[in-house]
Amino acid sequence: MTSEAAVAKALEALDPNACVRLAQDLIRVPSVTGDERAVQDLVALTLEEAGLEVDRFDADLGRLKAHPRFPGMEVERREAVLVAGLLGQKGGRSLILNGHVDVVPPGDRQAWHTSPWSAHIQSGRLYGRGACDMKSGLAVAIGAAAALKKSGLPLRGRLIVQSVVGEEDGGIGSFAMADRGHRADAAYVLEPTRLRVIPAQAGALTFRLRVRGRAAHASVRYDGISAIEKYELVEARLRQLERSLNQHPHPLFSRYPIAYALSIGRLRSGSWSATVPDELECEGRLGVPVGMASAEARRQFAAAIADAAQRDPWLAEHPPQVEWYGGQFDAVEVDPELPAFAALRAAHAEEFGVAPELEGAPYGSDMRLLVHEADTPALLYGPGDIRQAHATDEWIAVDEIVQAARVVTAAAARYLAA
Repeated sequence: MTSEAAVAKALEALDPNACVRLAQDLIRVPSVTGDERAVQDLVALTLEEAGLEVDRFDADLGRLKAHPRFPGMEVERREAVLVAGLLGQKGGRSLILNGHVDVVPPGDRQAWHTSPWSAHIQSGRLYGRGACDMKSGLAVAIGAAAALKKSGLPLRGRLIVQSVVGEEDGGIGSFAMADRGHRADAAYVLEPTRLRVIPAQAGALTFRLRVRGRAAHASVRYDGISAIEKYELVEARLRQLERSLNQHPHPLFSRYPIAYALSIGRLRSGSWSATVPDELECEGRLGVPVGMASAEARRQFAAAIADAAQRDPWLAEHPPQVEWYGGQFDAVEVDPELPAFAALRAAHAEEFGVAPELEGAPYGSDMRLLVHEADTPALLYGPGDIRQAHATDEWIAVDEIVQAARVVTAAAARYLAA
């Protein structure tokens, strides 16, 4: 069968409206990171009803956390429920469609115009926590697999839909999938990219930094050492590090003012308003350039801290302490010309009449786990704008869900059935 015939048959079997309805159903099941069992039950049922073989399993948390390459975790969890839908047979080509069901907390409910779990559609936009990041992308993956099954096209291999958990705080779900043996020749990770092809992503390393001071009564603050003031010296040196890391960004990151951002997200200091603070603790993330190993980024971070400490007598005697914890996202890059990726780019060009834009992503994702742990080249491609991810009144354009479903279905048919 020609690729054009296979694509036409798959698209005829696709129900784009069903993809939108599934996205709504997924959004209506709250699944904040660490509490994903209910939504995974829905995913497993949907895959079964579509006629796919389902591998639903509980990851062995203790064993995975003891693994030397465990990707980190920021949320205490009792379980990790994973679901994979399988279509076709082993042997020949294979393709993974990867999406995560966990979402970040909605934050202040009063700031939302309606419930974060409403999944209502208004003026062409689907609203709700996870609408953009990334339950719509997962719905696209399931819809594409359902279309291939319904079309009856004989596959030259296997399609694997991965519904994973824990992406928001490190990636335990995709790590568990690799440990389970779910690997392929290539993967599409359906994160929100505005339907741009992302073959390179920056790394992101979560850190905790502690700076010591010496307490004193505020009226004689000169007898104390403010941990806040000492932190300011360290923070200034970290800004120099950020500038250094961004001197020569990868060409795919040229549109970003700061491709590899170093950001402080939380800061705590002091125990009393009238006491000089004797300790400061902050938490943040270090952006890692494409082409740089995470170990080298950590080394440069530690060197910057040490350099700041050597320039101040107090810090030289009381050096700040650094802890790497939580999500540890490596930078990664793949060849966008690989056959599965060429099929995706061709499908996009057929849908829109123009080749897709190639960009880099300044954030971490499960892409690097597929590449490094599952030996599966992966890129990012999906509906939605990352600026809506984690936002109040999160939304995604319904038309973009439909377009993504058509492109991914056509790409999978071109790669696996032609």
